[in-house]
Amino acid sequence: MSDGNILHLSSAVIMFAAAIVPIYLSLKLKSNLRILTVLLAVFIFVHGIYHLAYYAGEEVLGEGLFRTISIVVLIIFGIAFIYLARFKREKIVV
Repeated sequence: MSDGNILHLSSAVIMFAAAIVPIYLSLKLKSNLRILTVLLAVFIFVHGIYHLAYYAGEEVLGEGLFRTISIVVLIIFGIAFIYLARFKREKIVV
């Protein structure tokens, strides 16, 4: 097993473990933060699948599908964060 494979496997395990916290928070939260934690959990989980695909030797699947999906989810997370922050600021000012 090469060093790159070990890194991708360990990254996948760490990503899946890191996804547990936002998944738990999304189950407990009732406010708009629930949307952000769900998006964050989806990003972390899909990025873990990307590393798992690389470990399995499916570089095309990892690069072509899972990396693209994780980037799109991260961009959606950023847009949702900006929208919710702006909505909250307008609500406080008014």
